[in-house]
Formats: sequence, structure tokens, C-alpha cells
Amino acid sequence: MRRIFVLLFVNITLFIASTQAQTLLTKDAMNSFAKYSKSGDIKELDNARKLIDNAYKTRADSVAFKNNLIRSLVYSSLAHVDSNLKFKYKNDPIEETLFSMKYVYGSKFEDGALTEINYINDQLKHAYLYRANKAFKNSSYRDALKYYTILDSIESSNLPLMHNIALLHQELGNYSQSIQYYEKLNAKKPKAEYFLVLANLYELTGDETNMMRTLYNGSEVFPSNRDLLFKLLNNLVNHNNYKEIVKFTEKALKLDETNINLLYLSGFANESVGNTSKAEEYYKAILNINPNNYEGNYALGLLYLNLYLQDIKQTGLMYVSKYYLSKANEIDPNELKTLTSLSILYKYTGDSNELQKINNRINQLKLN
Repeated sequence: MRRIFVLLFVNITLFIASTQAQTLLTKDAMNSFAKYSKSGDIKELDNARKLIDNAYKTRADSVAFKNNLIRSLVYSSLAHVDSNLKFKYKNDPIEETLFSMKYVYGSKFEDGALTEINYINDQLKHAYLYRANKAFKNSSYRDALKYYTILDSIESSNLPLMHNIALLHQELGNYSQSIQYYEKLNAKKPKAEYFLVLANLYELTGDETNMMRTLYNGSEVFPSNRDLLFKLLNNLVNHNNYKEIVKFTEKALKLDETNINLLYLSGFANESVGNTSKAEEYYKAILNINPNNYEGNYALGLLYLNLYLQDIKQTGLMYVSKYYLSKANEIDPNELKTLTSLSILYKYTGDSNELQKINNRINQLKLN
């Protein structure tokens, strides 16, 4: 019986000694961390790491709130200040921090350690940002995306972060995810470049409805942006949507009033929806800039020809049509569409000699 008591006493004594030793290690680790906080000496921080690691041996140690809080303070600081991992670690300091924080969050002691927890999170954010930026610089886009996404989960309203994530998803071909982030960016702080990239991404994914919606919205928010306007116009042309082309060419011409291609498009669109007087105005504007422009002369001659054919009593229209079509033919004698229009004109005016010449020329070109 005495022997059992002696053994029990020895075990109790050893347990108390071990507990005291662990408490001393924890205290010393915190003292070293405090010294680092004042001096910024990373050697003190590394010493704190060694001490807290020694106090983290048993299962009881590894689940203790205080041990894990100190360990998180130390390792999160190392993750920040030793960003290039010059010290040797068994595991990544970030991973060590996250592991220990599992025993901090949800603990009954958590509310009393909010200052320390905020510090730990701030250190982790610095570490994530450094790694993300470094990976981005080195074109390690997947790693950069991983760290930026973690940061975004912490700071969801950080616009530069969202921009980088959108760009990285785009670079990696994750178009649907990239679209989500560009949509968020436009909702928070719209930019013309975001609308343009979004439109291109929707086009790549075959979503024409959202592509057009994005271009319409972008052109409304940024009416002076040429890229958005001209991309919208190109798509409207592809769909022969002349009513909308009329509206947006007017806006585009305010930005580039001497653009001959734009003037021609506006004239053709107006003519297509029945606004012949407007079409005439735009075609004449082309010839004011360049009297020898083929398309301008031909379009104006054809416009007058069509009006003449609607009412052949309007002989004045016949003469001006002949003038502009003949001028277009002088500029490009081998253009069949001009010769065909002149052939129609001479057929209605009864000028058989000119009609024969034109038809011979047409046949000659077709044979060649």
C-alpha cells in the first residue's frame, strides 16, 4: 500500500512539474512575442515560435485556448514578416495559424481576445496579399487567384481585389467566373473598360443577349466612349437593325463628325427606314469632305434614281441621279452596280444610245 502511494505521489509530482514547465514555456513565448512587438526584432519572434512549439506537445496542450491564441499570434506574424520563408518550418506559417485558430474560434474565451484575433487576421491578410502579388508578378496565375480569392472572402468590397480576380479568371479561361466579378465591379463602380470586357466575354461564351445588353448599358453610362459605341454599331449592322443604327450613328457622329464610313452608314440606315431627306443630308456630307468618294456619289445617285422611279414626272430627280451615277462611274468604271443603275436610268429616259453603250460595257465586264 505504501508503495502504491509513493508511486501515485511521484506521478502527481511529475504532472504538476510538467504543467508548471508548460506554463513557463507559454509565459516565456508570450514575453518573447511582446519583445518582438516593441522592437520588431524577428529573432525574438522566432524564439517565441520555438518556445510555443515546445509548449504544444500533448493533446491537452494542442487544444488549450491560450496556447492556440499565442501560437496564432506568433505564426501569423511570421507569415507576414517572413514572407519569403527564410526561416525553416515544419509547415507553412499560414497553415499553422489556421490550424490553431480552429481552437480559438467558438471558444468561450473568444470574446475576451478580439483585439488579438483582429491582429491575427490582419497579419494573415498581409501575408495573403504578398503571396498573391508575388504569384501574379511571376505569372503563377492559379496561385495568385487562390490567394486573391481568400482575401476576397475576407474583404468582399475591396474593388482592386475584385478587379484582379476578374482579370485572372479571364486569363485562365474561367469566363463565367470572370463575368460574375466584372458584373460586381460594374454594379459598385462602373467603368467603360469593364463594359467592354464584359461584352467580349459574353460574345466568347455565345451569350448574344447579354452582350447586347452590356453594350447598350455601357453606351448609355459612357456615351462618349468610342469603343463601346462602335462595337455596338458593328453588332447592330450584323443584325440589320437600321432603326437602332440611326439612333447610335447620330451619337457616334458627335464624337467623329468627319468619319466618312460613319456618315455612309448613317445615310444608308436612314434610307432603309424611309428617312430619305436625312439620308440625302449624310451622303452630301460625305461629298463635302471628299467630292471624289465613290460610295457617296453612287449612294446619292441611287437615292435620286429610286425617288425618280417612284414618280417619273420628277425629271429634276432624273438629271441629278444621272449626274451622281456618272460621277461614280468615272471614279470606278469597272463597278457593275453603277453601270446597272445607269442602265435602269437610261431605260426609263428612253436614251437608247447610252443604254446600248452601258449594256455593252456590262456584258464585256461579265465576260472578263
